[in-house]
Amino acid sequence: MVQVIAATFKDGVFKPDEQPALSESTRVRLVVETIEGDDSARREESWAALQRLWNSTKLNSGGDRLSREQLHERR
Repeated sequence: MVQVIAATFKDGVFKPDEQPALSESTRVRLVVETIEGDDSARREESWAALQRLWNSTKLNSGGDRLSREQLHERR
């Protein structure tokens, strides 16, 4: 079973932010990755940037629509 649990390292002990779904004395393997900031804030900023780009881009070029034959024309 794999669980991703945020924790704080303090006084030489990892203190989980939430109670893990484990029985007492269960041995686990820890892979430690530092959290540099709130990922949700970065995700929201990225989404906002993508929406700005989408809104500023015109997808309709106003040009002629090519037929399938014209698109696949071979010379």
